[in-house]
Amino acid sequence: MNTNPYPEGGQGPAHNQPPAVTNSLLVADCGTVFTKVSLFGLVEGQYRLMARGEAPTTTTPPQNDITLGVIQALNTIEFITGRRFIQNGRILTPEQSNGDGVDAFISTVSAGGPLRLVVLGAVDTTAENLVAQAISGLYAEMHSIPSPSFQAAMAKAPLSVGAPGSEQPWNQDRIAKEWERQLASMREFQPQGALIVGMADGPAGPSPLQEACQLLVNATKQSSKPGPPTLYAGAPQYTDAVKRMVGGISEMTRLEPLTSQTQLGQVSMAVGSLHERNVIQKLTGYQRLQEWSGSAPVATATSLSSLVRFLAQHYAMNVAAVDVGALTTTAMLAGEQGEFIPVVNSGIGIGPGLSAVLRQTGWQRIARWLPFVVTEDEIREFTVNQMTKPASIPTGSRELAFCQAFAREALILTMDEVQKANSENLNPDLILATGGLLAHTPKYGQVAMMLLDAIQPRGITSLVLDRTMLISQLGAVATIAPIVAVQVNENDAVSHRLGTCVIPYGDLKPGELAVRVGVEYSNGRQINVDVMAGSIEVVPLKVNEQALLTLFPAPTVDVGLGPGERARAAEEIDGGLVGLIIDARGRPLALPSEEVERHARLTQWAQALNV
Repeated sequence: MNTNPYPEGGQGPAHNQPPAVTNSLLVADCGTVFTKVSLFGLVEGQYRLMARGEAPTTTTPPQNDITLGVIQALNTIEFITGRRFIQNGRILTPEQSNGDGVDAFISTVSAGGPLRLVVLGAVDTTAENLVAQAISGLYAEMHSIPSPSFQAAMAKAPLSVGAPGSEQPWNQDRIAKEWERQLASMREFQPQGALIVGMADGPAGPSPLQEACQLLVNATKQSSKPGPPTLYAGAPQYTDAVKRMVGGISEMTRLEPLTSQTQLGQVSMAVGSLHERNVIQKLTGYQRLQEWSGSAPVATATSLSSLVRFLAQHYAMNVAAVDVGALTTTAMLAGEQGEFIPVVNSGIGIGPGLSAVLRQTGWQRIARWLPFVVTEDEIREFTVNQMTKPASIPTGSRELAFCQAFAREALILTMDEVQKANSENLNPDLILATGGLLAHTPKYGQVAMMLLDAIQPRGITSLVLDRTMLISQLGAVATIAPIVAVQVNENDAVSHRLGTCVIPYGDLKPGELAVRVGVEYSNGRQINVDVMAGSIEVVPLKVNEQALLTLFPAPTVDVGLGPGERARAAEEIDGGLVGLIIDARGRPLALPSEEVERHARLTQWAQALNV
């Protein structure tokens, strides 16, 4: 489990010292599709969000300069505030006596896509899992290519090569075919970094290390580009030999052998450095962006991870944050005891990442969330249209339903990775949701439904929507102005509280009473609500309203204290934009297999949340 403050390890990005008194601060988030710029300033002694601008990200022709999108978003803020922030193509700092300019500027970046990392050598399941854990909090996409000698040594039976039925032993002919396949795979993947793993006492000895080097050399010879930077985390006695073999085509960085979780931090830091160098710094306009702030832009996932861990410690609760983006879906879970599970699911999103979602899930899993009949062709046509125009907004309820179905599956795929690393089975007490689709969803009940469907929390959980899309930037803000991050988070970023959710689980029998909920409002009014298994109920509890809850579950149903155990809240719970949500549909959530019944259930649940 990664418990570093930043996924790359270390103490996070270095920034210039801000002015002794920071009256104003600009933060730009350069995403794959949109660039958002926010202005924070003092209002009656508290730091608040004063204005926000948004523009398409400009990393592709004809603009091909990431700072142009920042300037366009800044122009919106200048129009709103009547202040000037750009002078001679630079951010005007510090804030001037007439109100122009700003005391500090920082930026976060998720544009440019993930780092494509190829893992070579003696790559078995253990090594793959270790690498996956090491890069889970980074913008990195992993592709494993175990060496032919290692595959031969590990094979317990002949494996297929080519078409079904063409099984053959690991002879010279098969090895030659495997080399051809691996070279083709390297050309298709076009790695931006390579990680070589394997120890000398493995089943194939040092041969996998030699073959990994040879594959890099051969793939580079067939390309007009230099070889990818190489990280060597294999047998230490062969470090010099590996360096000699790849030295002509690639720079090599030696790491400690990757054999257990104790080496995850160094691998994470090294891969994070490769991402910054080979992806972020290659963006046109990067140098200018850096000059504006006087420090390196921060990866958006790094900023979010810092904030999530802070909130878990600050509020002494388990906090989950999810960000559904165009090309990346992120989920981070932090525990009050310092536990931290970051997952950045690169290539999975609701823009250019739609095809990967469809490829991994299949069209039927998308269709299962739609309360109407749909064909495979219709879903595929929607996918193509959305990928070619990722900045487009759904024009009708049917397109919106498609987007939300894909968002559910993107979150489910990402939460599956969280669960694999969640050895302590942390259940979130607070779920923060951000990202363009969630922030722009027209009805709050739709956001709540997506989160409950995809994350499937248990017990009692609060849902908060970051409609301002600020939480991904506040971790970076905290590195130079902690008080700004704290106050903006509490005053603006988490101001859209959807409500508190009670989720009973266990043996819920459809049609029978799952839980009786006693609600005692602050004004003394009391009500009891019976919630049947398989249903969702919303109890009126508005924003700025509080109530004490008493839960009476059925004998086989658990609300957090054990099957049948009554629970009474020690403190009043808060209301929200949706209200108090009782989700008695069961965990894991099982949708009816019969289409007509499923459509009816989806419609009933949507009506319960006023969707």
